[in-house]
Amino acid sequence: MPPFAVAEHTYSAYLPFRPKAICMIAGSRKYTQCGMSMRAERISDHVYSDTSGEGRGNIGAIELPNFTIVVDSTISMKTAKAFRSSLESQTQSPIRKLVLTHHHSDHTLGIPAFKDCEVIASEPYRRLKRTAKYQPTLTFEESLILKDEGFSVEIVHAGGHTKDSSYLYFPKEKTLFSGDLIFAKTFFYAGDRTFNPEGWTAVLNQFTAMDIEKIVPGHGPLCDKEEASVYLEFFNKTSAIMDELVQKGFSERQAAKYKEFPPFYQEYQEGVRAQALVNWYHFSKKRAHKHMEE
Repeated sequence: MPPFAVAEHTYSAYLPFRPKAICMIAGSRKYTQCGMSMRAERISDHVYSDTSGEGRGNIGAIELPNFTIVVDSTISMKTAKAFRSSLESQTQSPIRKLVLTHHHSDHTLGIPAFKDCEVIASEPYRRLKRTAKYQPTLTFEESLILKDEGFSVEIVHAGGHTKDSSYLYFPKEKTLFSGDLIFAKTFFYAGDRTFNPEGWTAVLNQFTAMDIEKIVPGHGPLCDKEEASVYLEFFNKTSAIMDELVQKGFSERQAAKYKEFPPFYQEYQEGVRAQALVNWYHFSKKRAHKHMEE
């Protein structure tokens, strides 16, 4: 019996967006046949990725001497299979491990394409009821290091975007797989009920201190550590403003419509920024109440 088995799914209520057609990107007809143009692009000696957007969530891989690690699985089995086929045409080491950065469907619906692999995720991922059909075979609480002939890959539970969010770091080539802790060049999704801006800020501080040359983000194009700095500046300023609004007694609606928050890219869907600010407001208000009780 394979280490992981699950029925194929093509859609979930837990998407952070509701596309009109999962396999259509920006209305382009060329994506009607989902996965047809997914490709594993080699971005360094041992690292591959597809950041085209066709898989909705980005996907990547690290080839080590004896096994290859895939990071996330896109939004469908077809896109995941297409990436896997492209990757296997270029690599020598067999794909043995799939690491999931978090539970959102645009990163997990392709899991069945890797049913022969060990599936790794944080322990908070396993505890989320809505991931019951996608249970990992190996979990970790804080971090996990995978080693192979002098190479190492660090997997770290961070939280922030979601309670179960993790990232991967490949020191040999100074490459970070950020998961959805980075949405490169676009406004991020912060609509999850476990969104934690304080935790997200902490991990962004970690990123800016790390020796990173390339970032494979959860969404958007490849970027470098400067993107983490851009995020960190926005998070610090927004948290300070939101805390002040809460202190002044602003309502949720007033805070979400406040015009003095710093600009930060163009949101990829109408209402994404407002939703983030609403969740930010409730986090700040809850934290303020906690401080008063202390």
